Amino acid sequence: MVKNRKKEIREGKIAYFPSRPTTANSFNPRGAKNKKQSIQKKKAAPAVDYPVEDGRYDTHSNPKKGLSLFAKLFAFTAIVLALITIIVLLPAFRLEHVEIKGNNYVSSEAIYRELNFKQDRHAFLDLGPSLKNIVLMRYGKIEAHLLETFPEISSVKANFSWPSGIKIQVEEGIETACIRSGLEFALIDSSGKVLRLVDSAPDYLPVLEDFGGLELLVPGRQLDEDEMKILETCTEITAQLILSDKVHPDSQALAILTKSIQPLKNGYANLILQFEDETVWRVKISNGRSLADDVKKLHELIDSGKLLGQGSGQLDLTTDKMVFRKDNP
Repeated sequence: MVKNRKKEIREGKIAYFPSRPTTANSFNPRGAKNKKQSIQKKKAAPAVDYPVEDGRYDTHSNPKKGLSLFAKLFAFTAIVLALITIIVLLPAFRLEHVEIKGNNYVSSEAIYRELNFKQDRHAFLDLGPSLKNIVLMRYGKIEAHLLETFPEISSVKANFSWPSGIKIQVEEGIETACIRSGLEFALIDSSGKVLRLVDSAPDYLPVLEDFGGLELLVPGRQLDEDEMKILETCTEITAQLILSDKVHPDSQALAILTKSIQPLKNGYANLILQFEDETVWRVKISNGRSLADDVKKLHELIDSGKLLGQGSGQLDLTTDKMVFRKDNP
């Protein structure tokens, strides 16, 4: 029997039990595929959303953001306090001097007296009153007080000047007319404001005679509507005289020869011209459309010298022909 078994083994007729596969040499394609599908199913499984209490867990909260905002607020407050401390304690913000510029007729001493300046006073105490003035470091109350006190001043700017000073820039009004007021002469600017009174009339402005105002002319007074109309007429005549002088630069200047202007009714005016030899002409002109022509005739007549030897008299340029009436000796 043993021999027969050996013979069967040699001939390969005996069927052995299959050996158990090992991890090293075993391979099952179907099993690997099933395992891969199982892993994919596990990965694709939906996440379970467990219920939570409202507001208990804020997933969008950022604790660092609140801390950053607080830090910025703290830094800003510290900077502001530091600046305030510097402003209060820095000696450069303590006033020590005043600088006044631009004044001509108004003295610096008179302006200084009106300031009521106090040394070592903090510069920020008198700033304002508006926020704009505070930002620009201007003293609005000082400006308003100077404008009210001195009619000669048309504009003024008072601001802090580094270090320890106040700078006052003054702009005075420019006189464009001179009006006789009793024994004095009132100088008027283009807006009709009385700048000041002088004892003698300036050589560069003709005097407006017989102005007709019942109210006294005092510095700071504003001319009324009727007075402004008369002033505008006289100003137009003066401007035409100056323009004619520019056209005739080699002739005698009419603006200098004309000592006074007397407005008349019905659109006329009298010019009082005084020459170097004390000859006086009273010239009647129109203050309307023919004003330029009348002034041109006057300039040509003076240049010709035809009437200068006739002495003083009255000249009428409002008619077609010039009429000269000599004064009685």
